[in-house]
Amino acid sequence: MIKRLKINGKTISIKSHTILSMLKEVSVNSENDNIAVAVNEEVVQKSKWINYKIKSGDIIEIVRPLKGG
Repeated sequence: MIKRLKINGKTISIKSHTILSMLKEVSVNSENDNIAVAVNEEVVQKSKWINYKIKSGDIIEIVRPLKGG
């Protein structure tokens, strides 16, 4: 089933069912990239990505920390 999500402000259609599979589908390397994921304004722990179900209409933010001072 195709889902329509908003990821980092862009509406896209995906086939994935979990956060981890969605990251792979949108070409984000979750193993090598130091990232955080929020679904509907709630941060989801990385350990839960494999089982966390996403659904049509979810708003997802994928962020990377920046170095600075």
